[in-house]
Amino acid sequence: MARCLVVLNPGAEEIETITVADILVRAGVEVTVARSAETGGELIRGSRMLPLCADTVLSACDVSSFDVVYIPGGIGSAEYARDNEAVQSLITNQLASPRLLTMICAAPISLVPQGLAQGKRLTCYPGLKETLQQAGAEWLDQRVVADGNLITSQGPGTAMDLGLYLAARLTDDETAQKVADAMLVSWTP
Repeated sequence: MARCLVVLNPGAEEIETITVADILVRAGVEVTVARSAETGGELIRGSRMLPLCADTVLSACDVSSFDVVYIPGGIGSAEYARDNEAVQSLITNQLASPRLLTMICAAPISLVPQGLAQGKRLTCYPGLKETLQQAGAEWLDQRVVADGNLITSQGPGTAMDLGLYLAARLTDDETAQKVADAMLVSWTP
C-alpha cells in the first residue's frame, strides 16, 4: 500500500489539506498527517482559522517510509515551510530521493531558500509566479505540473485535480477514475 505524509504547518489552507488527503484515502493510500510544529498540541489553525488535526508530529516520522510528502499551501504554511529548518531538510532530502514531493498554492516558495526551484518546471498560486521565476523556475499556467519527482498545483480550486493525479500515480488510473466517479467529479488521466 502506498503511503503519503501530509505536512501540517500553521496556516495551512484547509481545502488543500483535507481534499488531497481525502482523495488519497478513498484510493486506498495510507495517509498520515504530521504537524511540523513541535509545540501547540495536535490542533493547528488553518489559513481561515478552522481547526486541522494531526495524527503525529513530524519529528516522530520516518519520512523515508512514505512514497509521497505533501505540503499544502496557505501563505502561513508556505512561509513556515520556507523558514523552518526541519521542513527545509525534509524538502531537500525528499527531492534528492526517488520519492515524490508534492506542493500546492504558495507552498512552492519553500523551494527557494535551498535553490531547489532552479531549473524546475512547476506551478503555484499565480500571485507567486514571479518569486519562483526569479528563483530560476519555469512557471506553467497548468492545474498540475510534474517535473520528475516534484509535483505542484495552483490552489484550492485545483486540489481535486492534484488529489486525483496523485491517486493515479500512487495506485493506477482505474482506481483514480473510480474515486472521481464516486465523487461525481469529471476527471481525465
